[in-house]
Amino acid sequence: MAQEFQRILVVTLFSRITHHVSPIVVCRPSSVVHRPSSRITTAPMEASNDTLPGWDVRPYRPGDENALAALFLRVFGKEVTPKWWLWKLKGLTSPVENVWVAVAQDDERIIGQYTGIPVRLKLGETIRDAMVSVDIMTDPDFRRRGVLTKMATIVYEAWAAAGVVGVLGLPNEQWGTRTSALGWVRLFPLRWLRLPLRLDVMAAGSGKVPGPLLPPAKAVGALGSRILRARWQRKTWRSAGVSIEEVTSSANLPAFDALWAKLSGRYRNMVVRDGEWIKWRYLEAVGNRYRVLLASTSGGPAGYIAYRVDMAPGRPTGYIADLFTAPDTQNVARALLGTMLDDLWRRKVGSVLATALPGGYLDHLLTAVGFRAMRGAFSTEMVPLDPTLDIAALSEKGDWHLTGGDFDVL
Repeated sequence: MAQEFQRILVVTLFSRITHHVSPIVVCRPSSVVHRPSSRITTAPMEASNDTLPGWDVRPYRPGDENALAALFLRVFGKEVTPKWWLWKLKGLTSPVENVWVAVAQDDERIIGQYTGIPVRLKLGETIRDAMVSVDIMTDPDFRRRGVLTKMATIVYEAWAAAGVVGVLGLPNEQWGTRTSALGWVRLFPLRWLRLPLRLDVMAAGSGKVPGPLLPPAKAVGALGSRILRARWQRKTWRSAGVSIEEVTSSANLPAFDALWAKLSGRYRNMVVRDGEWIKWRYLEAVGNRYRVLLASTSGGPAGYIAYRVDMAPGRPTGYIADLFTAPDTQNVARALLGTMLDDLWRRKVGSVLATALPGGYLDHLLTAVGFRAMRGAFSTEMVPLDPTLDIAALSEKGDWHLTGGDFDVL
C-alpha cells in the first residue's frame, strides 16, 4: 500500500512538473549568453522627471552600439555585447536606416532606441520590405516624457517613405494602450507548445519534488520517458526516401535558395526563408548556437528544421526556431522532427518548446507528435505603413507560415 501511495504521489508530482511550467523563462536575456526577448520589450513606466534636459531623435551612427549595449543593461538589467547587437540589428541589408536613437541635448548621451530587423515579407504574390520590431527601450530617467511616441512617429514616417510595407511584432502587456495609439493592429495569436522528453531530468531540475522523493521520482521519470520516447518515435517515422544532413557552413546556402523557390508558393504569407536568411538567422547567430538540419529527397531539398538547446543549470531545454516544409510532405517534416528529438534525447534535454499559430499546419503536426499547448499566447500585431494593405485579409492565420524564429522569440 505504501509503495502504491508513493507511486501515485510521484505521478501527481510529474503532472505538476510537465503541465505547469511557465514559458516565460525563454523570454529573458541571460547575463552570460543573451536570449533574445520574445516580444517588443519596454521596461515598466516610471514617474516623469521634468528637470532633465531635452532630447532629440537621430539615425544610428557607427559606434552607437557600445552605448546601446550599455543602455540595454541599464533598462533590462541584462548584459549584452556590441557584437551581439551588431549581428542582430546590422546583420541584414536594410532599404532604410533601421535603428534610430534618442539623445539628450546637453551631452548627446543615448537615452532611447527604436529598432527593426529588416526582413523581406512575402504577401500573396509579391515580396515587400518590412520590419520586425524588437528591443524598444528608453532610459529609466526619461520615461513618461513622450520619447517612445516621438521616436515611433519619426521612424514610421521614414520607413513608410522608403517603401516599407509594415512593422511586425509581439507587443507585451507593458505597452498598454500605447500599441493602438502607435498604430498597432492585432492579427492573430502565436502560442507555445511543449513536448516532455526526459521526465527524470525535469524532476531533478524542477525544485518541486521533495528530497526524499527525488530518487523514486527520477526512477519513475526514466521509465515514463522511455514510454514517451516510444510514442514520439512511432509518430516521427523515417522515410527511406528522405535524407537528413546537418548544415554547418555557407556551402549549403544554394540548397536553401532552391528550397525557397520550390516552397514559397505553398504559403500565402511569410518571411522570406532563403539562403541569406538562414545564414544570418541561424548559422552566424551570436549568443546562441543553432543546429540546422536539411532534408532532401530525390527531388532535391525538401525542408529544414532549426533548433537550439539552452543548457541552463537544472533545466536543459530545446527550442524549435523554425520547421519549414511543404504542408503536404508529412514524411519530410516527421523525419526532421525525429532526427532532432533523437539528438536532444542523447543530450539529455528535459523538454522541447516551439511556437505555432493555433489551428495551423505546424500546430497540427506538433500536436500529433505529442506536443501540448501551454498557457498563454503572444499577440501577433502589425503597424501597416502601406495604406493599401488589407488588414482583414492579413488576419487570416491560415494563410501564414509564422514561427518564433521570424521574431526573436527563439
